[in-house]
Formats: sequence, C-alpha cells, structure tokens
Amino acid sequence: GLSTILDAGVPKADEEREDAEEAVTELTGSFKDNTVALAPLILSTFILVFAAEWGDKSFLATIALAAASDPVGVVAGAIAGHGVATGIAVLGGSFLSEYVSEKTVAYLGGSLFLVFAGATVLDVVSR
Repeated sequence: GLSTILDAGVPKADEEREDAEEAVTELTGSFKDNTVALAPLILSTFILVFAAEWGDKSFLATIALAAASDPVGVVAGAIAGHGVATGIAVLGGSFLSEYVSEKTVAYLGGSLFLVFAGATVLDVVSR
C-alpha cells in the first residue's frame, strides 16, 4: 500500500503509459490480421490472471466445491463468474480512466490497502 502511494507521486506513470500506447500502436500496426496482433495481449493477460489467481481463496474454494459437486458444473460456474467479474473490472476501468487519473487511482488503492491492512492487524490483535 505504501509503495503504491509513493509510486503514485512519481511522474514515471505518464511515461509508462505513453510507452505502452506506443508499443500497442506499433504492434497492431505491424500486423494485417488483428487476431495475430492481439495474441501477445491475450497471452500476457492470461499469464497475469493465472498467476494472480493461483492459490488464492477463490481457487481453493473452487477445488473444495469441485470435490463435493459435479466438476463440469463447477468449471462452467467458475468460468462464468470469473468472466462476469473480469468484464465488470475491464468496463469499469475503461469508464473510470476517462474521468479519474491513474495517479488518483494509485493513491486511493494504496490508501485502501493500508486501511484493510490496519483493520486486519486490529482484528488479529483484538482476538
């Protein structure tokens, strides 16, 4: 959380955004077929989501649910649930990026992370 807040004040975020936009423009402009142009984006997004989800609570809950229920139903439900949640995140992020700066999001996200960390510490200490 603190690292996110500190990084938000560094002007390198704008430079990174420009570099990313330039790379995407070069990538999509260098291929005639948009499917081929999207392949690196799809692969990097898959790796990011897979790594983030591996071993988290929802992953472990899905394992337990599949052990107690029909695995095909669990797979279908998990794909649908994750797809809807990801869709909301993508659409929400696209919408918010029009009105809220990346710097503000970083400050807010870092602050919320610190609040949740503090609440967790207080909960653990009070037990």
